[in-house]
Amino acid sequence: MNPTILQALGEILPAEALLRDSAASLPPGSGASVAVVAPTSLSQIAAVMERASREGWRVLPAGLCTWLGGGGAVEADVVVSTRNLRGLTAYEPADLTFTADAGIPWGTLREATRLNAQWLPLDPPGFREGSLGALVATGASGPLRQAYGTPRDHVLGVTMVSGDGRVLKWGGRVVKNVAGFDVTRLTVGSWGALGVVTSVSARLFPLPERDLTILVRAPSAEDLLGPARSMALSPLPFSAVELLEPVGAVSPHLEEGELKAALALRVAGSEAQVREAEARVFDESFLRNDVGAGSALRLRDSESVAFHDALSRWEEGVPLVLRLSALPSRLPSLLQEARELRTRIEASGGAGGWRQAAKGREVSVPHGPGPPAGEGSGYRIAVHVGMGVLRLGIRLPSEEGDALGKLAGDLRALRERLETAGGTLTLSQGPPALVRDVGVCGEVGTEAELVRGLRREFDPAGILQAGRFVV
Repeated sequence: MNPTILQALGEILPAEALLRDSAASLPPGSGASVAVVAPTSLSQIAAVMERASREGWRVLPAGLCTWLGGGGAVEADVVVSTRNLRGLTAYEPADLTFTADAGIPWGTLREATRLNAQWLPLDPPGFREGSLGALVATGASGPLRQAYGTPRDHVLGVTMVSGDGRVLKWGGRVVKNVAGFDVTRLTVGSWGALGVVTSVSARLFPLPERDLTILVRAPSAEDLLGPARSMALSPLPFSAVELLEPVGAVSPHLEEGELKAALALRVAGSEAQVREAEARVFDESFLRNDVGAGSALRLRDSESVAFHDALSRWEEGVPLVLRLSALPSRLPSLLQEARELRTRIEASGGAGGWRQAAKGREVSVPHGPGPPAGEGSGYRIAVHVGMGVLRLGIRLPSEEGDALGKLAGDLRALRERLETAGGTLTLSQGPPALVRDVGVCGEVGTEAELVRGLRREFDPAGILQAGRFVV
């Protein structure tokens, strides 16, 4: 750590807020000079940000520091973690609303609301290990987006400390329409580029009475793409419509012979809703004539929840994760792009470690003993069918020669093709050098000047998210 910065932080914060053993929380390549602090109050965060703005220290906002590598290489002097702000400060079950500190672990919030048969229906990758504030700051979503939308649809208010130490509050715990500029929605998904989110108010939903996942299996994702699109567009109340290949990346016990891919149709609701949806799915012609009802499995209640919990950990240990998006009608081309990229990586000697980021955790659901999930496949595909989003997890090429350099060129070319067609390519996680070379996201486009203006307003000294959120 920089001794000058460390001394200055010691003047602002109590000793317990200086995380001297925090190097293990940082992704590889972060450097030993990064100081990680976990203030214990809103005023302490404001003091740190005011001093950082005045001194020009680069600051990276964080929650529990479980996914710092997800936004690219850490180029910061100070990481400000909200892990010591973890209270559920207001909860009104009758109103289906709550306010909580940003550092509250997702599991803690989940259990507190479950006691009143309520939940916040969001399931982005890795959220089980993270905090509420990180979920809001990244704006990430998962399969439940099919029915419930994104964090922007649920957050009612936020408290944030700006880049120069101002405490800003907007919104509240009332569900209502907003007139004028909605700064709350602007904050959601800003990746900490505007400030450190310290508190969040959001709405809840009744916990479903029943939870059913129907897994329709086939040899490949292409075999299921037509039925998947039909289901996503149907009036049936699906909570998620997810296309997976190989399904063994979630649980190896769900693969049988040549049945490597699966269409996961989740229905969560009342007993009557689930029973009717189940009957109608099994009445569909694709189950009778195309793939056959014998290829389908039913996961009920706890099994369904366990399956989707495991799916949320799908990215753990995967060295390179890409997020491709396009119009849902263009999903066939996204699948083709994913296959071609995999072929090029394998041709260059795909030999990178598959679990190098997993920290020893396995990704599986409790269906008995078996091999590690997805160990032998070398790739993973998960498609949010209704949204036109394809997540691709893949081994890295051999480090011999210029294989990573060639991969960077392939990714830039892929991004250009997707953006030309109105889509996007995001590097969710990967080696710092590759992410730095290619960039996490593509061009902001015509909104670039507006984004720069907003950042100047909230972060006059330009200290937040240096090298990560660039326009």
